[in-house]
Amino acid sequence: MAHYAVGDTVTVRMPRGVNKRGIMGISVMYTTSQEAKFDGATGTVTDINPRGPHGVPLYLVNFAGHDNRTAIPWMAQWFREEWIVAAKQREPKIQPADKTAAAGFARSQSGESS
Repeated sequence: MAHYAVGDTVTVRMPRGVNKRGIMGISVMYTTSQEAKFDGATGTVTDINPRGPHGVPLYLVNFAGHDNRTAIPWMAQWFREEWIVAAKQREPKIQPADKTAAAGFARSQSGESS
């Protein structure tokens, strides 16, 4: 199930790790990947490929129109779900409680308690 929808604002967050000098940064397994160039950049999800390569869902993130401090080599890139985080929290959808259902629960069809 997808955690992000088209139109959501996300930030790229690559997996973290310690390099051989003991400095925390992007994991050494991902430092040479194309996606590592976008670490820290904010963009908008524009497309979702639920059956990406090897069955891993991919999200197309467009970085145009966002004020990013990182140097972005191109304007859009596909990312795995675990490499992006929500830039802002969604407002929770609260459904009002239905008091009538709980009030009539204790009575049976004949009107007597069982």
